[in-house]
Amino acid sequence: MKHFISFLRTGLIIQLLLVFCFFGCSGGTDEKAKDGKIIVRFWHAMGGPLGEVLDSMIDEFNAEHPEWFIKSESMGSYDALKQKILASIVAHNQPDMAQAYEAWISTLLGGDALVDLGELDPSFKKELDDFFPIFIEDSIYNGRLMSLPFNKSLPIIYYNKDLFRRAGLDPEEPPQTWEEFVSVAKQLTRDLNGDGKVDLWGFEFTDHATLFECLLIQNGGKLFDRESRTMLFNSPEGVEALQYLVDMVRKDRAADFYLAGYQHQVDFAAEKVAMIVASCVSRTFMAKQLKFDWGLAPLMRKKQRGSMVYGTNIVIFSRSSSEKQRVAWEFIKWFTSTANAARWALNTGYVPIRKSVLNLPIMLEEFRDTPSSLVPIEELDHAFFEPRFSQWLRIRDYIGDAVKEALLGKTTPSEALNKAVRKGELWLN
Repeated sequence: MKHFISFLRTGLIIQLLLVFCFFGCSGGTDEKAKDGKIIVRFWHAMGGPLGEVLDSMIDEFNAEHPEWFIKSESMGSYDALKQKILASIVAHNQPDMAQAYEAWISTLLGGDALVDLGELDPSFKKELDDFFPIFIEDSIYNGRLMSLPFNKSLPIIYYNKDLFRRAGLDPEEPPQTWEEFVSVAKQLTRDLNGDGKVDLWGFEFTDHATLFECLLIQNGGKLFDRESRTMLFNSPEGVEALQYLVDMVRKDRAADFYLAGYQHQVDFAAEKVAMIVASCVSRTFMAKQLKFDWGLAPLMRKKQRGSMVYGTNIVIFSRSSSEKQRVAWEFIKWFTSTANAARWALNTGYVPIRKSVLNLPIMLEEFRDTPSSLVPIEELDHAFFEPRFSQWLRIRDYIGDAVKEALLGKTTPSEALNKAVRKGELWLN
């Protein structure tokens, strides 16, 4: 079994398996309920309050369309979802539609396992202009619309306005630049009881790869050159970006970090840290715990702004019957409509995927009552997405490892990033 799992994780071999399965295996089961309803299996990773919102919307769709039934099946985590999708393709028992990260989509395309949505419904092309451009750019592969945006978010700064006031800082003027951010973080960092240990940090973070990648782009760098298939994150811009983080932690003593998890969000709620970087969706989980005046701000800038788009797209599988593909598509159109995109965004914290959402009365009311809710939306003008080839997720892990090693003082930023590039080249080639 261990060898089989390792086998599945090898991107190129997976693509060969997908090609074999597509041409050599039968399709999935044509599941129908006893009452004749067409059942469409939808695999996703939504759980907790996000899963509750999704299931309530699916229930509404099912009620509006009694002849169809979208069967919501949560895999519990993205890793589990990925492995289940890949294994289901090999076992020719795939779902009809699913959430999928871009790199997964690249793998699935190697076996022609997905439906070209543009071919499925050519008339939908006129709708695309209403989506924020970066989401459509992220959904098109080799000129074909292979997915649509599903749950999209960006990293933003959460900050404690009360702690800003106590430090003599303007709570309505969060730091805008790299230099301002370090200065503010230093002013907010405090040893409150005089024992020589920091009790209140100016800044805490985790998700090291994402933060580094944002800093790299802000500094004018690039992650990868698609034409030459060359990794570029160890450039001078990348080294400076990582050095910036290392200095904030080790030299300026203005920041602390965790190797993984969400402890920085726990610390923020406990007022042990004044600023954190987290997904805009974290509002959904943190808001009720925050008993102080707090705000949101865009990520700081250097040469330019830059914030990475997180989240998955939604895809339809080509081995499903044409009948089920049609039902799956009807659900996707319903879910991504202006009204429902607004509901999904308001109830989860994900960013709206359509521009027309911003003009709805319910959204205008939200912006009036909570002006900071505009922050992640405004960041879309400066957003980027990661490379989408199937091997990228492993390379991303190498970047995360490099950042951690440099933060722990095990090596220099330059050495750490060069090591990550060497490992990435081996994995890529």
